[in-house]
Amino acid sequence: MLKVGSLFSGAGLCDLGLHWAGFEHRWFCEVDQFCRSVLARHWPGIPIYEDVRTLKGDELPPVDVFCGGFPCQDVSQGGKHAGIKEGTRSGLWLEYARLIGEMRPRYVIIENVRGLLARGIEIVLQDLAEIGYDAEWEVLSAAALGAPHRRERVFVVAFPHGNYPDPEYRLLSPLQRIVGEVEQPFGVLDWPGIRIVGQSREAVRHAYPGPSFIEWMMGVPEGWTIP
Repeated sequence: MLKVGSLFSGAGLCDLGLHWAGFEHRWFCEVDQFCRSVLARHWPGIPIYEDVRTLKGDELPPVDVFCGGFPCQDVSQGGKHAGIKEGTRSGLWLEYARLIGEMRPRYVIIENVRGLLARGIEIVLQDLAEIGYDAEWEVLSAAALGAPHRRERVFVVAFPHGNYPDPEYRLLSPLQRIVGEVEQPFGVLDWPGIRIVGQSREAVRHAYPGPSFIEWMMGVPEGWTIP
């Protein structure tokens, strides 16, 4: 059973997925008091640290997996666009990278908004490379897990350099294998849907009978109704 250390844990939504997959949490780190109370309720007895900046790798219980989504405010499309640097909230990635180097887990799972691809993914990948980690990444939509909205997120999975010499092997593909064959309260779709702008509903259904999104650019077209 893989042991998990969770950074920027929030209310534990990413951690819930790992729990469903059979992982065991050793500790959390979350600054928000309300979120810490949620974590304590659902993972009683597991240590919850408050400030990532004060953590030291040699003082933490060893783990196999790091997971966490560092703050997105400075890389989000709707945020400040300050990027990843000292003094910004998204700059707390630097603390994440420091702890990876100090503890050297077998796997690292990083989550953030799609805007990271334009405002800092190169910093994340460079930092990982400098401490000896290879990485792969993918943009996944909430719709791929059955939610009625896109909410795209970047997921990066990193591992020590050379652990996967076969270039054809990917951890992040296909989606069905990522989630795993365990009991879940939702259906998993291998294909995340299609995005169609300004086409008729009949044309969408004719082109693809599965899940789809229709984006309204100028309101609802005349004669259309929303179910």
